[in-house]
Amino acid sequence: MRYISLLLFAFFLVFCVDFATQNTLNVFINYKIDWVNFDFSTERPIFVPVFFSFAIGIIFSVFYFFLSHAILLRKLRLKRKEIKKLERILENERGNNESLVEQNKEIQQNVENNTDIFERQESLLIEEVNPENIKK
Repeated sequence: MRYISLLLFAFFLVFCVDFATQNTLNVFINYKIDWVNFDFSTERPIFVPVFFSFAIGIIFSVFYFFLSHAILLRKLRLKRKEIKKLERILENERGNNESLVEQNKEIQQNVENNTDIFERQESLLIEEVNPENIKK
């Protein structure tokens, strides 16, 4: 692919030189803007306005490419910043979630311990209140 582009560029240069040598007739160029009081008149060979038209088109395309590329790079940079921010928030939430799980386990253990204590106390109270213990 690299060699094909070089061959196409060489072909284009040969075409340009050939076109310029074959089209040497002069053309009268007149450009006038009344409201700015601008008047341009000249007589040049025909290949000059053709090449300037191509050159202006190429320059415009290059500037447009760089402008659109810069805009896309800016959007990409903003998206990367947003992704990093969201990843930090996700890590914080995971840390909070893990601490909540630990707190939940501690609460569960406390409830089980208190339930065991309550059941023991209840069984002791039942034994004390049991009528068979009163008769003795």
